[in-house]
Order: sequence, then C-alpha cells, then structure tokens
Amino acid sequence: MYPTDLSDSAWKVIQEILADKRKRRYSLRSIINAVLYVTKTGCQWRMLPNDLPPWQLCYYYFHKWRNDGTWERLNKSLVCKRREKAGRKPSPSVGVIDSQSVKNSEWGVPDKGFDGNKKIQGRKRHIVVDTLGLVLAVVVHAANQHDSPSARAVVARLMAQGYGRLEKLLADSAYGEKLRQWAKQAYKLTIEVVKVCDLPGFHVAPMRWKVERTFAWMAWSRRLSKDYECDCSSHESFVYISNINRMIKHF
Repeated sequence: MYPTDLSDSAWKVIQEILADKRKRRYSLRSIINAVLYVTKTGCQWRMLPNDLPPWQLCYYYFHKWRNDGTWERLNKSLVCKRREKAGRKPSPSVGVIDSQSVKNSEWGVPDKGFDGNKKIQGRKRHIVVDTLGLVLAVVVHAANQHDSPSARAVVARLMAQGYGRLEKLLADSAYGEKLRQWAKQAYKLTIEVVKVCDLPGFHVAPMRWKVERTFAWMAWSRRLSKDYECDCSSHESFVYISNINRMIKHF
C-alpha cells in the first residue's frame, strides 16, 4: 500500500467512468496505482516496485490511454464531479490561461527550444484552469514559441471538450489582440487581460493567482519537475494524471 494508491471510494468513481468490466490478470486499479506512483515519485518505468504490475504492462496502458484520449476524458469527468461536490455547476463559465517553461532532461528530443525571457532550454506547458485551480486543458510545445500564437492550440483543445458554459478566459498581457479577436470569432470566447497593480512592490493579480497555484501543485509531482518525456503528448498526459491524483482525494 502506497500513499498514491486509490482509495475504495476513489476507485468506485473512476470505475464508473471507465465502465470496463473485462477480467484481467492484473486489475485496472493496480495499473492506475502504478501510473500514479510514477507520476508522484518521478521514478523510471523499469524501477516500479515488484508488488505493482509489471512495468511493461503499466507502460503499455499509459501510452494506450494517452493515444486514445482516455486520460483527457477521465480528467474532464472528474473535473465535473469535483465541481459538483464543491457546489459548482459541472461546466465552468470562467477560466484562467497561462504557460510555464520547464527544463528538458533529454538533449536529443524534438519540439524543444530556448525561452529567452525565462532563460530556459526546454518546453512550455500551456494550461487552462477553472476558478478551483483544476486543469481543464493542456498543450505542451517548444519553449521558444510565444504565448499568444501558441495559445490557439490550447483554446481549441479546451473548446473541443465541450465545456458549454465557458464564456471568458483571464490572461496576462502576453496574449495579444489578434488572439482575442480569433477566440471571439471562432468560439465566441472573451479573453480578458488582467492588469497588475501599478504600485511598487509585489501584488497578487486578481484571479490569475489561481493558475500560478496550479503550477505550484504540479511541482508536487516529481515527474513534472522537468520534462522527462520524448513526446509532448506524454507530458500532457502526466499533467492530467497529476490533476486526477489531486481530485480523487476528495472522493
């Protein structure tokens, strides 16, 4: 039993979402426990403890669910359930968008670049969160891409998930007028720039601090401390899994 293992109540919620009753030698619950263990500890797949399913099987299911969108769908379903449990409507009406550059551990991987502003060689993870700080959508790309043009990909992925009540995204000044016009025309979505106080010293940006808090939560998962993945979609899946791991503790 590890701290990352699913509780009986959490597994019951996930089991209802997956709706998979096929008999296996190793249960889906034990496989998900292994993936949660990798996400939290940051260990290599081959270094999974012997009392968990074989690493090859866990690796297979991680990639299978990455490719068919299961992690993304599971995340969305749990977001809706978590919001209802908090007394909110399943679909948010307001989101917060931002990006974070992270160092890359592999020198030979594709889709990486140098963020001249943060002085970081690696990739950038672009996320949208709701007002509870739950991750709604994520896109990972090279760190040298500017926020405004690359934000179109994460906005498109967000809207494809079917959050019907979403009307507004809060952003910083990096998200320019062209992006705001595109979002309005394509999705009838308003992107509002939240201005920081002009007074000297540190000031918390209204509402935008929620996405910064989510970035801090992501750092609790050691697999996300750097970008250890060769494929951007694998890093995106680990972001969803980290978010899932936080949400299931409330069930």
